Amino acid sequence: MAAESPPEFPSPNKLKREVSTPYLLRGLKQTKYAHTMPLEHFSSDDESETSESDFSSSDEESDEEAREVSSGQRKRAMPTEENEDKENYEAYFHNNRNVKTSNKTLDDLKLEKLDHQKVLKVVGKEKPTFAAYRDALVSEHKESFPVWKVYLQEGFNVLTYGFGSKRPILIQFCKKMLKHDYHIVINGYFPNLTIRGLLNTITSEVLGSSATYKSVADQIRYIKACSYRELYLVINNIDGVNLRNEKAQQVLAELGAIDHVHIIASVDHINSPLLWDDGKLQLFNWLWIDCTSYLTYTDETSADCSVLDKTAGDVSLSSMTHVLASLTPNAKNIFRLIGNIQLKAGKDFQGISFQDFYIKCREQFLVNSDTTLRTQLTEFKDHKLIKSRNKNGVELLYISAENSILQQFLDNSTF
Repeated sequence: MAAESPPEFPSPNKLKREVSTPYLLRGLKQTKYAHTMPLEHFSSDDESETSESDFSSSDEESDEEAREVSSGQRKRAMPTEENEDKENYEAYFHNNRNVKTSNKTLDDLKLEKLDHQKVLKVVGKEKPTFAAYRDALVSEHKESFPVWKVYLQEGFNVLTYGFGSKRPILIQFCKKMLKHDYHIVINGYFPNLTIRGLLNTITSEVLGSSATYKSVADQIRYIKACSYRELYLVINNIDGVNLRNEKAQQVLAELGAIDHVHIIASVDHINSPLLWDDGKLQLFNWLWIDCTSYLTYTDETSADCSVLDKTAGDVSLSSMTHVLASLTPNAKNIFRLIGNIQLKAGKDFQGISFQDFYIKCREQFLVNSDTTLRTQLTEFKDHKLIKSRNKNGVELLYISAENSILQQFLDNSTF
């Protein structure tokens, strides 16, 4: 078969009348016959004359454009989309620079306060549209209970995570898999939970010891020595507010490292892994299991304040912890002082006058003037940690929290 002959190209002089030479060469390089074209086609005398005229005309155009730019006669470039967006942003902030913030609060609505049971009843009326899928998901987790039990017996501690409450699932695990074993259910979200109370429950109710221990380390050593009895600790919310401290997590990690003590727990906070360093993780020996349930956090949030609850005005443990964490050590000691005064007085405490409190702060070298103390009290009042009431023309200061919550906060605080 005869080889395919290259296509015939028009005369270069004809092409130059339509396009420039560089554009022609650039186009030829993109064809499969460009390499076969002889160079003679682009080296004629006419081409040289035409090229020189083209270059001279382009130089004149460039000089003319430069003169227009220098004299400011050149037209302004069309605005781009990016420039338009920038102008819109600037116009928005310019038009809204005098916006005033409203000082209205939820208290201005004067909503009727309900007791906790009525709040749960109102919330429970809402039925999710995905109830069937949620029930199927919970049933799937229940089928894995025997596997979880094997994990615990093999030396792992099980940690469940995922969206939704895990408490109903862990309760079902206790009823189905631990009904013949010693186990303790610990609610980490409970406001009055203490690590000392947990250890006392283990030593007295499970191990039957009536001895008193000087320290937490002595109780852990005693529990470790009682290897004749296996114990399962079921901890709902091991990342609860009362367990988010170094001491509590260290004690739980040491318990989890004991061979005859097994822990199955749940976490809900997104930053829960930050509770444990490498040493604690090695002691816990967690086996992470996805236990997404989409169940409501009814029990876990029962101790929190709600705008519909009658106890919404009281300070919660979490709010005290978060606010005081950002204050200076001197401010923390002032709060501790008034807290100890309130706990020492008991339920009959109506408040302490500013002058008496100022004297006590001066005795402990916490303030050097009444102005400094008033400034600090103003910050406490802004965060609603401390309130005041007038009695016979005297301002009385007090902490608007239950004594049990206040006692727990002072016991767990490290300042």
